[in-house]
Amino acid sequence: MIMELTRRSFLTGAAALGGALGLSALAGCSSSGAEDEGNWDEEADLVVVGGGTGQVAAIAGAAAGMSVILLEARDMVGGAMAFSGGNAWLANTSYSQENGDSYEFAKKYLDHMQMGMDNEELVVAYLNNTQRVVDVLTENGVNIQPLPRNGQYQPNWEGADVIGRSCQVMGDNDGSDVSEAGGSRLNSALSTACSNLGVEVLTKTRGRRLITSRASSDAVPEVIGVVAEDKKGEIRIKANKGVILATGGFEWNEKLVEKYVRVPLKYGLSWPENIGDGLLMVQSVGADLNLMPHTFGMPCFQVHGEYARENGQIMSMAGNAARSNPGSIIVDQNARRFCREDSSYMSINNTFGGYNNFGDEGYTADPAWWICDQLCYDQNGGPTGTCASWGYPVPDIPEEDYVHKADTLEELAEQIGISGDQLVRTVEEYNLHAKDGKDPLFHRGEVGTAGQPAFALQTLEQPPYYAVAINAGCCGTIGGPQLNGNAQVMHVSGEPIKGLYAMGNCAGVGGPGPSYDGEGGTIGPAFVFGVIAVDHMASQSDQSA
Repeated sequence: MIMELTRRSFLTGAAALGGALGLSALAGCSSSGAEDEGNWDEEADLVVVGGGTGQVAAIAGAAAGMSVILLEARDMVGGAMAFSGGNAWLANTSYSQENGDSYEFAKKYLDHMQMGMDNEELVVAYLNNTQRVVDVLTENGVNIQPLPRNGQYQPNWEGADVIGRSCQVMGDNDGSDVSEAGGSRLNSALSTACSNLGVEVLTKTRGRRLITSRASSDAVPEVIGVVAEDKKGEIRIKANKGVILATGGFEWNEKLVEKYVRVPLKYGLSWPENIGDGLLMVQSVGADLNLMPHTFGMPCFQVHGEYARENGQIMSMAGNAARSNPGSIIVDQNARRFCREDSSYMSINNTFGGYNNFGDEGYTADPAWWICDQLCYDQNGGPTGTCASWGYPVPDIPEEDYVHKADTLEELAEQIGISGDQLVRTVEEYNLHAKDGKDPLFHRGEVGTAGQPAFALQTLEQPPYYAVAINAGCCGTIGGPQLNGNAQVMHVSGEPIKGLYAMGNCAGVGGPGPSYDGEGGTIGPAFVFGVIAVDHMASQSDQSA
């Protein structure tokens, strides 16, 4: 159980002290350069803004002897992490090294993920600190252990063939429980560790802005605290050693998504509280940005995405679960296949950024259409049966409200507004290859994902036929402040912003990079850069002592 922190004033007589010495002395900086100083309501060595993966930074800080305040906008900690499978992708640890992993081997895999972008400093920092995360967690009672399978999402890449990189908090001492409830177990273990270490948590408290100071009017700002907001109003929190932002992405902020993200995203597999608080805060202090157009995502059925938006919920995973069912394909508005339907969800989501550069122009897969025949429908319980079999919720929406059905492909195409002639040609071509057991266009059925065997190809030829609109969905945006290898937020001038760090989906780190490595590909790097940030704060304190 986590302690709830009630508001307290640690600066009794602050006004008198400020009058005698000046508020600048209280904050430890010159009054001429002060931007936003004043009386403080709270104080801690470390302030972590965001109670999902940010709990690991809080654990590392408290274990290092720091006083820690953790802010969480929701009424409970965990964020999207608690809803996930609970895996953390941690390459180059003792767990994976037992199965042939090494720094060099893992780096080959991560280098594939960069897509020509320069994230070398972040890749190196990640690989040099994964074991540190394992040590911090296990030393503080978090039973994180390797999964007994190859969790890589790109098994055909060099450096992928290794077991032990994806880790999970196990449900029993022998490590046999690797169920999909891993996110709940992970969150429970982290929150228990926070409580045991004395981390003070403010729930229903959202970080609003950073409190800064400058040595001179043209200097890079230094972050000295945070302004948060709860139901009673603003709380000014002084951070003696630093602030770590772990607020999640900006996928629920329509304006930010429209401004920065290229693939058309409308629906989010994360909490509606992820509206870009961290991004807005770092922009206000002049942070440089990285990986802004990129996202972690998975497809979703359009009707389920709309339902989630209207009700402030997480989108259903039904579209992602059904997309690779044998006997189904996905076509765009040109009635053509455009992706390998059985790839990793991250990979397929990126393909929804296709564009027509003729006529009215526009995105060709907004929406796309998931098409299946009666055999596929019966085998998988319709478009939602696979998701339900995984134990994930499905909105209670009658199928007749969103599932199109017709006796012929031409009739189905007419219902959904695409070319019937082209849809027939597309299905005939797919069936011809499926009968041969090969897909030369998109290589479907050739390789599995995350240790699972590849799906066999199955023809699509038993009427009636079904179609459901399917869109790109977002598990979390990747873009955010550019970090250096110490997890410090970088200013547009190229200098680090002293006292400010970031981790997770609010930091421009990714996997590291714009792609997705494997099971736990967001959680693992978030943990690593949270621990790196704490270690850097501690080293700075040691140097100044």
